[in-house]
Order: sequence, then C-alpha cells, then structure tokens
Amino acid sequence: MRSLNSSLNNSFPILLLCNSRRVLKKLFYYSVIPSFFLCSSINAFGQGEKAKERDIIAVTAGIGVLTFQGDVGSNSVVGSYSYIRPGFSVSLEKNINKNFSISLNFLQGKIARDEKASDNLPKLNFESPITQIGLSATYLMAGKNDPTVIPFIAAGISYLMFDPHGDQLDRNGNPYYYWKDGSIRDLPDTGINYFYAQNVTRDYKYETKLTDSTNNYSRSTIALPLTAGIKIKLGSRWDANLSLTYHYTFTDYLDNVKAGGNDGYLFTSTSLTWHIVGMTKEEKEKISSVDYTTIDNGDGDKDGVMDVNDQCPGTPKEAKVDAKGCPIDSDSDGVPDYMDKEPKSKSGVRVDANGVELTKARMAEMQKQNNDPNSAALHKYANSSEFNQKPSAEFMKQIEEMEKERRKNPENKTPSIVIPYDLRVADWNKDGFITSDEIAKTIDSFFDGSITFSAAQINRLIDFFFEQ
Repeated sequence: MRSLNSSLNNSFPILLLCNSRRVLKKLFYYSVIPSFFLCSSINAFGQGEKAKERDIIAVTAGIGVLTFQGDVGSNSVVGSYSYIRPGFSVSLEKNINKNFSISLNFLQGKIARDEKASDNLPKLNFESPITQIGLSATYLMAGKNDPTVIPFIAAGISYLMFDPHGDQLDRNGNPYYYWKDGSIRDLPDTGINYFYAQNVTRDYKYETKLTDSTNNYSRSTIALPLTAGIKIKLGSRWDANLSLTYHYTFTDYLDNVKAGGNDGYLFTSTSLTWHIVGMTKEEKEKISSVDYTTIDNGDGDKDGVMDVNDQCPGTPKEAKVDAKGCPIDSDSDGVPDYMDKEPKSKSGVRVDANGVELTKARMAEMQKQNNDPNSAALHKYANSSEFNQKPSAEFMKQIEEMEKERRKNPENKTPSIVIPYDLRVADWNKDGFITSDEIAKTIDSFFDGSITFSAAQINRLIDFFFEQ
C-alpha cells in the first residue's frame, strides 16, 4: 500500500498536467475564441449614434461552457473544470425601462463528471444532455450617463430536462472493471484475476443509460438560474455580454447519484445581443400627419411633371422641360436652352455659363483683361489638363487654395461664372462656387444613390471647377 501511495503521489503532477492541457484546450475552443471575436467586434461595430427608436425586442445568442457541481467527482483530486462541456443559449428580451428587462431563455448543452486519480473512489462517471427553458428578470446598473460597460444581475425560474448516461462498456461492449490500484481492467478485482486481467483504456463514449435501482426518479425538474455579468455597448443596436450563471436545481439525480444536497451547474458564456427597434410615438405621429395624396399629385415648379417623378425640381416657368422635368439642352453643351445665348454650339466645344463657345481668342482676351497670368482662364485649362493626366483630390485642393489666395487681391477680381443648372446640386452650401470638398461629396452621393447624377455630369463638374 505504501508503494502504491508513493506511485500515486509521483504520478499526480503528470496526471494534473495532462488534465490541465485538456482543460486549456477546451477553454480555448469554447470560451477564449468566442471572447476574442466579441472583443474584435467592438472595433468593427464602433459606438454609433444613440438610437432614437424604442426597442421592440432584443435577441441574444451565446456560446459557453457548462461545469457540473454535484456528487460525482466531489472528492476527486481532479477539478471540475477538467470536464467542461459546450453549451449554447438563445433568449428574447423586452426592456421595461433603462434598468429592468424580462426575457425568455433557452439553453442546451451537456454536463459531465468523472472520478479519477484515487484508489478509494468508486470511479463513477456520467454525461448528460440538458435542455432548459425559462423566464428571468434582469437589473442593469446603467446609471444616468449611458456608460459603455454596464454590470448586470439576473434571476429566474426554468424547466430542466436531463438524461444521465455512463461510460461502462468498452468499444466491444465488454464492461470496465475499476481496481483498487486505480487501474481499469477486463476482469473483476479478485485475487486470482491479478495474474490474468488485462489493462484497458476507456473510450469515453457514454453509451449506458444510468438508473437508480431503488428510485425511478424523474428526468426533469425545476432550476433557478442566478446570473452576474457585464454588457458592452457596441452601438445603438448591438451589445456584447460576458456572464456567469449558476443553475440550482431541485433534484439530486443529474449525475444519477443521491448522496447529499441537490445538484447544480455553471454556465460561463459570451454572447451578442441585437436590438430590434421601432419608431417613437412622435415619429409615428409625424408620419401619420403627412398628406401623401398631395405629395404624389404635387407639381411645385408647374412644369407639368409631378414632383414625385421630377428629377429637376424648381425649374423656371419659361424653361421647356423633358419627360423627367429637366430643362431641355438641344446642343448638349450643359447649358439649358432658356439660358443658352448660343443655342446651336458645335459638339464637344467648351462653353461658358451662357453657352457661348470659349475660343482661344476669347481666352486670350480674358487673360489680357485679368492682367494676371497666374489666374487667367487659359492657365486654369492647363491645370485641368494636368489633372486629367494625374488626377487627385490633393491636386484639386491645391488649385482651390491658389485661387482663394489670388482672389484676395482686389486687382485680380474675376467675373464669376454661373454654375450650369444641372450642376447646381453640387453647390452644397449655395455660395455660387464649387469647391473640391463639394466635388468629393457629390461623387459620394452619386455612388450611394442619394442624388440623381450621371458620370458625364461628374466629368463636366470637374471641368467647371477649373473654369470658375
């Protein structure tokens, strides 16, 4: 016996190390990896703006590990965290106010426990699937300033179903025999079998349904979950949650052993919450007060095209428009006919805001009148050509700053060129001057579809930037 105890003492560090590696591996797959993705998602989602809507319901999905607390393994030298099992949860939550909510919860997974590394234990083992559904109430310690990290506690009641099974047979269907020396063999622990029994290795398949010969116990019970955790706000509609829930049950048979108080288990989890939101009462009242019939039949500029179909609202009364409500431009020079002083310009020529061709003679005259070669129209066209060869927002910004500096000199005042009608949407601040920032904003709006614009208009807008 002394040599046996010495052997156990010498092998204990190795046994503990092996089990620790298994524990770390399980924790890595079932807890560390989900936590890593949750923390990474904080940067991906950002903080966002506060939701103006009211929560309809919140949906939470999580994954974690289950740890059994009961009779089997209570005296084992190997900790309970050596036998963690994965579990997942889903819940539907309704906020009562800023600090309280109620939820409907669903949990599914497995619990398990073995007895090892001692020669005076019966070497019991079990694994049981569990399914649990219930209600709980949550108190959020939110405070007044809407913090990013919110501690919370919760309590509830659930209905739990379980079904313990044991690993009692090897892969060939033969029973295991646990000997007092801590070994597992194919024959009972008797004197004569000492010479014939062979060591066997467990397959860790829990194939045998466990029962109590003295009590045909129920395989369902009531559980009381008690939770503590933190909620991390990822934005107006997303939260991350880290929580620890202890489930106290009203049965001592989760492990098929009745030897004391009732059994329980821990669920350590990470989860994500998505808030499904609706409009506030004020927003609903605003929408209900809108007269959509008037909007559908309205024609604000009186051009004969209803506002709902008018792509160029606000056209003057004297302007002839096409089916889209935009002023007609017969010579396609970018200047509508009602503003065009040269209605039949040659195709592809440059024109000013009045639709008149900008010939080399006119540009030379403009340069002469300005008496400043650095700001002449001809020099702007040279800048335009340089931009076409090597386009960049930085280059446009430089030209814009140069032009602003030039205009500060009273001697360099240049008559402003009127922005063509179909390009005026790009003058976001309505100051009659197109800036590089306004061009960038117009291009962004073109791609997200928030304005009606074409690629050809963007090219003409950039040309106009150098002309103005």
